Amino acid sequence: MPQLGPFRLLTLHAALFGLASAMAGGFVGAYLIKLGLGLPVALATYAALLAIRCGVRLAAVAVVRRVGIAGGMMLGAVLGALAFLPLLLADRSTGWLLAWVVAVSAAEALYWPAYHAATAATAAGEGSLGRQLGERMTVGALVTVVGPLAGGFLLASCGEAAGFGIAALCALLSILPLARMGRIESGPVPSLREALGGFDRRGTAAYAADGWIASGLGFVWPMLLFSSMGASYEAFGAANAAAGLVGAAVSLFCGRAIDRGQRDRYLLLVCVALAASFGLRAASAWWPLAAAMANATGAAIAGFYGPVVMSAVYERAKRSGAIYRFQINAEAGWDCGAVAGLLVAALVAWAAPAASLAVLPAALGIAPLYLAIRGPRRAHPAPGPALIAAA
Repeated sequence: MPQLGPFRLLTLHAALFGLASAMAGGFVGAYLIKLGLGLPVALATYAALLAIRCGVRLAAVAVVRRVGIAGGMMLGAVLGALAFLPLLLADRSTGWLLAWVVAVSAAEALYWPAYHAATAATAAGEGSLGRQLGERMTVGALVTVVGPLAGGFLLASCGEAAGFGIAALCALLSILPLARMGRIESGPVPSLREALGGFDRRGTAAYAADGWIASGLGFVWPMLLFSSMGASYEAFGAANAAAGLVGAAVSLFCGRAIDRGQRDRYLLLVCVALAASFGLRAASAWWPLAAAMANATGAAIAGFYGPVVMSAVYERAKRSGAIYRFQINAEAGWDCGAVAGLLVAALVAWAAPAASLAVLPAALGIAPLYLAIRGPRRAHPAPGPALIAAA
């Protein structure tokens, strides 16, 4: 492996781990639907997973204090790979489904706060943070082109065991770049008591709003799209791959625009586009073309959304001086927002005349996200003596 800096090693890890997620993780909701759970039950299952993850995260803090940030990511990746086994057995009994929920909860509680802390710690200063995140998300978007195509083909042609097994192997291979990174300086890892205090209200609010929005975009919509495509893994993978291709180019462009000080401008654009996108998704039950339009435009919106939101959050994390503690609290906010959004979506899916209406509650997170991310308004200078005299 050629000599790479910490941020690029982390990007290589993210590409391999993202490939595992794109090949299999993006199909898990579809798999649950195929098992016959139904949309309300599948959404409630994900809500339970995230609620458990939020509770397990405090225990994960103690583990990361011992093994470090990179070690926490490695353990999370291994647990995530092993979690595919109970998922494959979930059709035999509810016990295996519960085992999968617990295993994924523990894996993500270890992995995601450590990953975001590592990203914030290894990224450059504010002058090029947007470009770096744009590059990272461009790599991720390209992975989401290859991953769904490969995953859809494997799941359709070779079965779930082969598809999920190869994805687990990719997750394990992603550990290799982490092993070369050495110690990641992200500030002190807090004790359990310290982790509960001193949280950044604005950063946590942004994550909570993002989690609420993700309940619709990341959980409800993929299941609806899969069902609308006749429960075909290959068609679902091809649709996600086409969307990822659009997102790749947009992420790189948006990241460079952020470094030029245009984040607030794009934030407003993203929020307006998100609102329109939710409308299209909700209308897909009556207007089939709306589903295709929402999936195509949604990729472009996501290409702006990621760099805009995460650059603001990472900047606050770096300024906090305790990046991992910042991320622990912010991730708890994300879980709370997503759990609430999923439960409301499950209720709407159960009660509404059309399942596509279950995406609409997630749109309520757009306004809070805008308020949490936008930059501080510049105060107008007080009138000077000459102006007062002229008045």
